[in-house]
Amino acid sequence: MQAGTLECRGGPDTGFVVGPVTNLNCVLHVDSAPDSRYVAAIRNLGVLIGDQEVAVTWKVMAPVPWLGSDDLAGGYAHADGAGVNVLAGGTNTPITLHPLNEQNAPSTPPLKIKNLEIRPVDRWP
Repeated sequence: MQAGTLECRGGPDTGFVVGPVTNLNCVLHVDSAPDSRYVAAIRNLGVLIGDQEVAVTWKVMAPVPWLGSDDLAGGYAHADGAGVNVLAGGTNTPITLHPLNEQNAPSTPPLKIKNLEIRPVDRWP
């Protein structure tokens, strides 16, 4: 079931590239709950951001209708046999991130994300 929507953005002012890692600011939107803020470290992004903003939005699919801040945290990897940018992972709860379709919210620029690490903003090292 869909537990929310994760919107991530970065660029020259909000994200940065350090070698093969790009950090993005993310917000988890859940119906009837305050937004939760996260940082996502994307490894092996395979695109040079330069002055462009990067934006990607996922449907957060989980076995429960709501998530605590620690439930979304953890490592994610491309799900075998799944479409582009479908990631599976989590720490306490099995979670799958499905990108919204291109008509609703395409990633900008087009990305192929293989690995992602999500942490609540207040726990980012």
